[in-house]
Amino acid sequence: MINCFKVSRFFLYLIPLGIVIVITSTLFPFIVGTYVWFRTLVDLALIFFLLGLLFQDKLSEMSRRLLSVFKKPLVIAVSVFVFIFVLACFFGVDPKFSFWSNFERGEGGLQMIHLWLFFILLILLFKDEKDWQRLFIIAIIGGLGMALYGVAASLKYVDAEIIIRDGPGGIKEQLLTGKGGPLYQAFRGFVGPPFSGPSYRFQGSIGNPAYVATYAIFMMFYVAYLLVSKYKNRLFSFGASALWFLMVVFVAVFFAAATRGAFLGLIASVFVFVGYLAFSSRRWRKWLVVGGLGLVILVMLLIQFKNTPLVKSLPGSRIFDISISAETFQTRWVIWGIAFSGFKERPILGWGPENFLNVFDGYFDPRYSIAAKGGFEWFDRAHSIYFDYLAETGILGFLSFLGIFAVFYWQFFSKTRINAEQKFLEADKRGNKQKSIVNSQRSIVSNALLFALPVAYLVQGIVLFDVLPIYINIFLFLAFVSYKFNKQQYE
Repeated sequence: MINCFKVSRFFLYLIPLGIVIVITSTLFPFIVGTYVWFRTLVDLALIFFLLGLLFQDKLSEMSRRLLSVFKKPLVIAVSVFVFIFVLACFFGVDPKFSFWSNFERGEGGLQMIHLWLFFILLILLFKDEKDWQRLFIIAIIGGLGMALYGVAASLKYVDAEIIIRDGPGGIKEQLLTGKGGPLYQAFRGFVGPPFSGPSYRFQGSIGNPAYVATYAIFMMFYVAYLLVSKYKNRLFSFGASALWFLMVVFVAVFFAAATRGAFLGLIASVFVFVGYLAFSSRRWRKWLVVGGLGLVILVMLLIQFKNTPLVKSLPGSRIFDISISAETFQTRWVIWGIAFSGFKERPILGWGPENFLNVFDGYFDPRYSIAAKGGFEWFDRAHSIYFDYLAETGILGFLSFLGIFAVFYWQFFSKTRINAEQKFLEADKRGNKQKSIVNSQRSIVSNALLFALPVAYLVQGIVLFDVLPIYINIFLFLAFVSYKFNKQQYE
């Protein structure tokens, strides 16, 4: 008889691969296919999970497991946030739109419920480290597919027949004639800009460079975690070498996407990663402090001299153009003010998810048009996860969102042993000091990775809103750390 729980787990494994789905026949080719894939697989995973309960005599066992899961603080925190999010849908200005969203965005309350089901099913069905390692490997494969799609989309221009015409504002536009050589014929259906295009930024199969960069941070985390867990004693084996190569790929993708918010998030996470390592082990402290200070000085110099030819010649140099006078920051500043004005009118549960356009229209600030200088930030979002949740789900949604990460760090510090020296002493008593020292060092690095990733997400979220590829990865991460926090022995 088929094992329904294994089938359910199989569908969950497939979810990260949806990032490579691009449907050019739709108006929003990078969005529709991914959310249809995600929801379909979550629904199938749920169906087979329920069939397993009915036909495999696991009801009593799973009932106990469910009760155990819903006692976990992080599960409670995530569930409270999702409940308030959905509640805000029904108390907003357009409940139907808040819950169902639209074909283009595919978000809203229904999407959030699917994310919560994804989160819960992961915790219920992924019971050991190998399950999670496989999921990370599949996520990395999906990330590589995302990167290869972006490369292929640009390669079609190498031998394509192109005509040039003047565009708005004197910008030269490149138009394809529909003819070209082998590369063009192979990749003509791929959507993306040419490498040589003005202000080129890598968009992969996500379609927006801003989210490619944040997505790449999650991929770097998965690679790094596998290196210190699955390959902790074989860092230069074939499998580890492949991971090192993929780390280089995702770093390259990150810089090619040239997203300033994600860059600040990455720098902040690297800084706290180094700080955690320095605090946890005296053996590394001096060199880590020196390295951390060197990193800060280097970044400050690159930002200070961002307009010099040398810095401008660096790949992805746009990320160093960080200033409150930047056009994108000015438009965001105005739209954040609009969001806060909307929050003050409906402070408890907000205007409802997906209803920010009502806030923008009701509190429109003419300075927005001036700051945009002919361009604009898409105005159905506040372009900040914080102001989005504040305006759309009110103070309850905003605080419940922050509460997830408050619970995460509370559990993190209560479950992990920060003082590695104590482990060294215990190992010395067992006469296995050298081996335990190495294992403890790996454990410290693993803990530092878990500590640092949410920082990257929270910092980049100051200037970016969430989309499905990011939602999937943050819920996956939260499910994973819930598993880690509740292991009998936290490594």
